[in-house]
Amino acid sequence: MNANHTRRVVLPLTLILLGIATIWLLARLTVEILWFGQFTLQSVLWRRWFFQSIGLVLAVTITLITFFWQANWLSMQSDKAKRYRLALHGWRFGSFLLLLTLFALLTLALLMRFACLAYWEPFALPRWWEIHEGYRGVAGLLVMIALAAIITVTLLFSKRLRLLPQLLGSFCFCVALTRGWGLWSLALAIPDSGVSDPLLGADVSFALGRFPALIVLLELLALQILLTLVSAFLTIFVRPPSLSDWAFAGLTARQNSGLRLPLLCLMTTGVALIWLSRHQFLWTQSGVVAGASWLDVHFRLPLRTSAALALLACALLLLPLPTTRSFWRIVCLTTSVISLLSELILSPLLQWLLVRPRELRLETPYIADSIRSTRRAFQLDTIRTRAINPQPRLSRDDLTAGASTLKNLRLWDSQPLLATNRQLQQLRVYYRFSSAAVDRYRLKPNSNERQQVIVAARELDQTSLPARSRTWLNRHFVFTHGYGFTLSPVNTKAVDGLPEYFISDLGRSTRVDGNRSLGISRIDVESSVPIGRAALYFGMLPSPYAIAPTNVLEFDFPEGDQNTYNHYAGTAGISLDKFWQRFAAALYLHEPRLLFTDSLNSHSKLLVRREVRQRIHALAPFLDLASEPYLVSVSIAGSPNGFDRRQHQYWIVDGYTRSDTYPYAASVGKGKSLRYLRNSVKAVVDAYNGSVWLFVSEPEDPLIRGWKRLFPELMQPLDQMPRELREHLMVPVHQFDAQIRQLLRYHVTDPRIFYSGDDIWQVPMELYGGRQVPVEPYHITAQLKDSDQSEFLLLQPLTPLARPNLSAWLAARSDGERYGQIELLRFPSQAPIFGPEQIQALINQNPLISQQYGLWDRAGSQVVQGNLLVVPIGNALLYIEPVYLRARQGGLPTLTRIVVSDGSRVAMAETLLEGLNALVEGRGNIVSDIKQGPITDVIGP
Repeated sequence: MNANHTRRVVLPLTLILLGIATIWLLARLTVEILWFGQFTLQSVLWRRWFFQSIGLVLAVTITLITFFWQANWLSMQSDKAKRYRLALHGWRFGSFLLLLTLFALLTLALLMRFACLAYWEPFALPRWWEIHEGYRGVAGLLVMIALAAIITVTLLFSKRLRLLPQLLGSFCFCVALTRGWGLWSLALAIPDSGVSDPLLGADVSFALGRFPALIVLLELLALQILLTLVSAFLTIFVRPPSLSDWAFAGLTARQNSGLRLPLLCLMTTGVALIWLSRHQFLWTQSGVVAGASWLDVHFRLPLRTSAALALLACALLLLPLPTTRSFWRIVCLTTSVISLLSELILSPLLQWLLVRPRELRLETPYIADSIRSTRRAFQLDTIRTRAINPQPRLSRDDLTAGASTLKNLRLWDSQPLLATNRQLQQLRVYYRFSSAAVDRYRLKPNSNERQQVIVAARELDQTSLPARSRTWLNRHFVFTHGYGFTLSPVNTKAVDGLPEYFISDLGRSTRVDGNRSLGISRIDVESSVPIGRAALYFGMLPSPYAIAPTNVLEFDFPEGDQNTYNHYAGTAGISLDKFWQRFAAALYLHEPRLLFTDSLNSHSKLLVRREVRQRIHALAPFLDLASEPYLVSVSIAGSPNGFDRRQHQYWIVDGYTRSDTYPYAASVGKGKSLRYLRNSVKAVVDAYNGSVWLFVSEPEDPLIRGWKRLFPELMQPLDQMPRELREHLMVPVHQFDAQIRQLLRYHVTDPRIFYSGDDIWQVPMELYGGRQVPVEPYHITAQLKDSDQSEFLLLQPLTPLARPNLSAWLAARSDGERYGQIELLRFPSQAPIFGPEQIQALINQNPLISQQYGLWDRAGSQVVQGNLLVVPIGNALLYIEPVYLRARQGGLPTLTRIVVSDGSRVAMAETLLEGLNALVEGRGNIVSDIKQGPITDVIGP
């Protein structure tokens, strides 16, 4: 009676829960379809779901096979059947039970780790052993182990829940295999690169795309089989009377025979894993060699191969043959284990005894492979190297030759400008200037010169809303967007030392100004940098969902003590016109108030994923979006590729393809290993309409070619990007920084010199804001020797290790047909040239300059020495350091002085022109040779 009552209660409750889960799932799928529909990219979503469904079908099939085998194997036990060996009693039974429990715990914890990682970061599955920070890191791993332990113990003490560990492990297996669709699909689609690794002869595409998918698939399969076997053994170990008698009578002959199939599968998977692991020698660091070293090739690789072959022979001997081959199985299995143990134990000893005494001779060919591969992986092999020998003094002829460089020389750093913007241009506490980007615009009519500027977007920061204003209506209906941007020249200052603006105070009181000293009029700025509707509904800051337009007015921008309101008129969003759309959105957002509010109308749309990188990631999750987006404001002629000619503000985002499995490439990266990097995609996001375009900038990259095969409608060639946007593309600092870190060692191509390590470079240090920090790459507009006009460059000075003299100067070009070209200018080693650290020390030890700094640092003021720039001017080098002054308590940074030097003289003046004139003409007390006496300065009027 009680059982029937329980069934009558449980069955309807189960159906209700299944119905709720189904409705919730359908709601999420509906919103996803509608969201992709706004880009007309539903086909991309359908194809992704198709790939996931294949993974799910495969995972479910494997799971059902394991469950069927386990149920069938357990049913083979019979009290009257003859037992087959393996009888355990007393401490042997307890030890075996403990071992099985630990195996079950470990296997279940690993499967849970795979499932969690697949849910949060599916493309990080090949690096599942890496410990991340936060809740997905050590704490998360400990929670998984604890949960696995609790669930495993239930198998021992609860008869009804004995299937729970197997069910949970199988669920995790299915999640990992389904969510890992990107790995399996890319493995099938990635084309050959035409480059083979020097050890095993496999195409590089195998390492980039196929190896990660195969290794994860085999690891998951091995864990699932192992969990099935362990769960089956635990089940029979805890059945009465085994647990109460603390004894196990042994397996029946049928059970022993039934173990052949899973053991065969497990061993075959192990063979494949060991065989594939030979490729891992290609991306391990062994001493001075990045990749397989002499010992790997001549000792570890043969042992790994013999271990795989021996285990394969052992697996084949498990096949049901007429004759018993237990002896040969043991021999093969022992051979495999001995090979692996020999590799583990003897490798360090052989490295010390055999390799170290003659390391250079043995490792030379492998060092050469490592140098070639690392340079190819980070495109260092495309760098053009030129030797330059700058003159020790700056002359008037140098100033004339470098006139285009001097016109655009950057005097404002991003941080002081942002600090000024936050006090003068934020207008309200909930506005925020989160970052500033250095860019260039054609502001002079009938001229090819482009003015270097700093652009900063004024975004809405929801977290800064006053507590009383953080109502549901305000957060999602009223305060929906940021507004406007500032545009400042990098090379001028106002009379009071504050930055000047071309565009500021956007709103009804928008200010558009020219600059007389630069020869740029107000009309020039208006015609070159259109503003239009400057509302930023999509930006860099994390933003909650917004609903617009509605019956509630949206805050647009403040106007004095009053606020200006508007209604959204863009094309972004998911329509909420019909009830079923609102219902799906309410379930998707977990927000039932959407169903009852009277603020919605027939035109209302739901705007989600409003942070631009999150938006791009939802469309192309295979891209790494490490760089910060930057805003451009341009007028695009016509309406190519769906661009709205009424819209002018766009975010440009750099998308990368990366890998940590490029053969023989050295690793670079903080936290995560990185052995291959390409800036393969330039993404553009409409700041008002939310439209997204992906343009392929590295068409030869095998990874992006594979993704383009899978989703051809998602990406376009770079030449289809509107010309107005292409003019604002720039080599990303993130990629340039990775190339710099590799170039510090891998500028050397001779294996002998590389091994000796006597030609290593480093990034120089500078004093910024009172702290010693590495010199970061900086943008300038300068003229290189092979160009007849100035161009936009990203620069990085380099010095020898432990010495402050300049060794080289790396420049990445970003304009026109030369986009992406990198120039390495090598300075002569026999004539030391001062580096940034030396010049800054000479400036600070100058009596008059240090005295002036000391005077300014009193009475609540603080001197901030800006970024020290090293710029080629004609046949000489020019060092420029802006000096800012600010109050210690929340003051505005003002550009107070400019310090210039040519390495032999130093001058400080109020303007760059005064400083250069003083430096060249020798006005004031300037010593002609720094190395022959003390330094004095020229302080301008």
